[in-house]
Amino acid sequence: MTIRAATAADLAEILCLLHELAAFEGGAVTARLADLRQGFGQGRFEALVAEQAGALAGLLTILPSYSSWRGQSGAIIHDLYVRPTARGQGLGKMLVRALVAMAPARGWGRIDVNVLDWNQPAQEFYRSLGLVPAAGWQIWRIEGAALEKPFAVK
Repeated sequence: MTIRAATAADLAEILCLLHELAAFEGGAVTARLADLRQGFGQGRFEALVAEQAGALAGLLTILPSYSSWRGQSGAIIHDLYVRPTARGQGLGKMLVRALVAMAPARGWGRIDVNVLDWNQPAQEFYRSLGLVPAAGWQIWRIEGAALEKPFAVK
């Protein structure tokens, strides 16, 4: 098993992993390979991958963040996925620990993670690694067609 930074050559397989994750979560990936190439090339995201026998078995995508209150950069774990055939071998923990190990050199003041409210196993997994829920905070979002409509001022 090897944990390493993803390269542009990994993006097609990363897209496959994202589709597998979305199927598990009941969502749909609309990104195309060209979209990932552009975002990756522009530094909008990066990834760590777990490789076994020359194939990708796990993925952790990283989004940059910045806290104006702390005056520090940080990271967001956006996706963490290990293929079912590779589960139970500690790959998820290895991916998260590799990310945490990057924090001092990168000057990150914190690492956040998005966890679905129904995904108790994921919550327990992150808690076992020392992550805790951000008390009092929820993610609020506007997307899709709602972004295309002008806001009505009341």
